[in-house]
Amino acid sequence: MAAVHDVMVGEKHVPKGTTGMVNMWAITHDEKVYNEAKEFKTPFGAGRRVCPGKAMDLAFVHLWLAQLLHNFKWVPFDDSPVDLDECLMLSVEMKKPLLCKVVART
Repeated sequence: MAAVHDVMVGEKHVPKGTTGMVNMWAITHDEKVYNEAKEFKTPFGAGRRVCPGKAMDLAFVHLWLAQLLHNFKWVPFDDSPVDLDECLMLSVEMKKPLLCKVVART
């Protein structure tokens, strides 16, 4: 995702066009959350040794998404048509970002 206009996040200035990415490494290496953050632990595993919490975790993701949809309206940023063309970067990404506004529901 990219900033569609200059914005202040706390005391930090984020210029228009700045690309934001989720740092999955930092999320999964937070010692306040994970006691053994520096140890390699596969997320779910597979086969006979699949994680017993996998179903609960996937249900949690659905709940989290439901809360985002319930608490916020996701509306188009402007009247531009949606372009679903893709390009290969670190993963397959949209050539043109899908811009939206997130508005808290009252």
